[in-house]
Amino acid sequence: MPYARAHWYLMALLAVTVLAFWNSYFGVLAQAPAAHHWHGITATAWLLLMATQSVTIHRGQRLWHRRLGWLLMVLVPLMSGAFALVTWQGAIKAVNQHPFYLMFGEALLTADVLLLFTTSLQVYLALKFWRQVHLHSALMLSTVMGLLPPVLSRLFANWVPGLLITGPDTLYLFEYCLQLSMLVSLLLAVWLYLKHQAHGWPWILAAMVVILMYVLYATLGQTLVWQTVVAQLATWSMAWVFATGWLLGLLACVLGWLHGKRR
Repeated sequence: MPYARAHWYLMALLAVTVLAFWNSYFGVLAQAPAAHHWHGITATAWLLLMATQSVTIHRGQRLWHRRLGWLLMVLVPLMSGAFALVTWQGAIKAVNQHPFYLMFGEALLTADVLLLFTTSLQVYLALKFWRQVHLHSALMLSTVMGLLPPVLSRLFANWVPGLLITGPDTLYLFEYCLQLSMLVSLLLAVWLYLKHQAHGWPWILAAMVVILMYVLYATLGQTLVWQTVVAQLATWSMAWVFATGWLLGLLACVLGWLHGKRR
């Protein structure tokens, strides 16, 4: 089976995520909005599910692997809906002139919108190719590549000397944290492709997503057109935002399963 130690890396990523978002979320849970809680819960559940699936398949527990796999039909739509809510709240912060969103956050919402679609695409493809073990594994694991830039950028900004953001006067350093996090994520995707070239195209897809995240941030995200889009998004109701994300995740699961079943 490929990626025999994937569960250890996923658990390490979970620990790094807690460290990276300690100051802005985990250390101030009582002050965080409900959307952030839903995002934190569903994203954590996703990492734990993938880690568990890695363990079950490598221990030969195929029945449990398939049974737990059905949780995707519930978890992916919820995760997609929660992420849509976090994106929506970011739009509201941008409209309300939050300092971080004025400098970076509004432009970074382009990456959030992109990830809503690309993560659903990766899940769809993973289910479509569920009979091809190498492709299925790579596509499922590649869904975490979209998480790496936001996790690593916060990790650098909060804990790495020379990149520490201690107040408004050092907020400009986030640009370097962001660029470094994108570079690390891209290099990791390329390394995984080189290591698994025979069935490695999911990692090329992941690398392309990382590149597109930064390109959109640096181009579309800096325009008045995007400001208008963000302002319009902020006017949506919470129910509509969640329903849109939920439906996107559900379609990815249902269509992926149906197309994979036909194959």
